Amino acid sequence: MSELITSANIEEVIAKNIYIEPEISKQVITIQTNQSIMRVASVPQLALIILKSYGLIQFPIDDQFFSGAIYVKEGKIIPVINTALPRANQYFAAWHEVYHLIFDKVSLDHYIETDNTIEERKAECFAAHMLLSGLERYYNELTDEDFLSKVFYCMSTFQAPYKAVLISLYEYALKSENEELKRKIKSVFDVRFDNMPERFRSLGLDDSLVLPSNVINMAPLQDKIRLKEKENPELSYHKDNEEYLKNIMKEIELITRKEKE
Repeated sequence: MSELITSANIEEVIAKNIYIEPEISKQVITIQTNQSIMRVASVPQLALIILKSYGLIQFPIDDQFFSGAIYVKEGKIIPVINTALPRANQYFAAWHEVYHLIFDKVSLDHYIETDNTIEERKAECFAAHMLLSGLERYYNELTDEDFLSKVFYCMSTFQAPYKAVLISLYEYALKSENEELKRKIKSVFDVRFDNMPERFRSLGLDDSLVLPSNVINMAPLQDKIRLKEKENPELSYHKDNEEYLKNIMKEIELITRKEKE
């Protein structure tokens, strides 16, 4: 989980993004040029496919600030995605967690904490790069719509969350010295939409992107456990898969409750 980004601190966040940009760009190229990873055309789905190879747990968690995490348990590194959030947020969270799994060298000796801000910022920047490549060009081609409608079209096309789109557009506005675009972004950055699905439908867009999926899927982890059972049948902690998974979820829910207190 990264820092809470608002119109008041957006330029500070982008300054961090600019600082880590060279490193993140190299990591994005590493992924994009790896043919064993780039197996499907859908960038959002690709992140989930990568996470499933690590035993992904998809589970609805009643915490709007908990999008995902890497959970370390009995020698296994297990990614978790909160499916109570809109699908767009899940896709972004998935790439965020892919960063931690592949490139983060300092966080995986424990449950990733929210105060590890530099790695969290890198993970957010990486996710934005993976999902939003070409955003500026697409945005500029939307000439007839009002500003918010253009943002919603960008969200739909790139399968990305509202604030992720605005942050990337703000970076573009800074680089191009577009003060008008900066002003527009700041004017709507902190707006909370209770009717986002209706707004999508009014534009002819698929509203499933801005709705939770509430998927419960532990099959990838179950498959990994069964494989380990076959490889190491003498290991006693594999004997009861359901109890093992239940204990993991209890611990995750305890952690999320502590974060909300």
